[in-house]
Amino acid sequence: MQAERGRESTARAAATELRVLRAAEAAFARRGLAGTRVREIALAAGVNAATLYLYFENKRALYQAVIDRGFRPIADLVESFDVDAERRDSVEQLVRQVLGYLGGRPDLSRLIYQEAISQGELLPHLARTWFRPLFERIALHIKGAPARGGWDEEQLPLVAAAMANLIFGHFALADLLAEALDRDPLAPDALGEQTRLVTELLLRIFPQEDSR
Repeated sequence: MQAERGRESTARAAATELRVLRAAEAAFARRGLAGTRVREIALAAGVNAATLYLYFENKRALYQAVIDRGFRPIADLVESFDVDAERRDSVEQLVRQVLGYLGGRPDLSRLIYQEAISQGELLPHLARTWFRPLFERIALHIKGAPARGGWDEEQLPLVAAAMANLIFGHFALADLLAEALDRDPLAPDALGEQTRLVTELLLRIFPQEDSR
């Protein structure tokens, strides 16, 4: 019985922590670290500020936890990409997985752009812990491919950065795109079209035969 109560308590604690992280992600995406109050996050998560501090030492620690929780699955998807698999299928699967993940939490992309534009204090952590390894991994995949589209060695990280901007930008700029295109870019059909577009762009950027 005591073990069962312990499991229930652990499950409740995990659920509370998840609510806090989700509420914090939405709040930080709107106003960044400096502009967001802990009380606002706690209210949205349905807890009091004292309870929130049981899970996270301070607001900065919560912000970093939001970034790390949000970005880790993307890094894992890119890490597990099978460069030796059938080319179109493997690229399309990766794009669909990444866009599907980001489509389910568009606040993550907004948070990333918010941090970059405001030059926030966790920008170095975001850049060095997540984006730099991501760019290096993508560049390594390109470098190891039988054909690499004629890209020079020093261009590969820039190509990786452009690809990341293309993907994250679709979600970070969703409100702007909705007004400009008169459609919801986060709707399932729009995400499906974006998946096909990004897949085709990648396949054209890296043709089967080396163009050099």
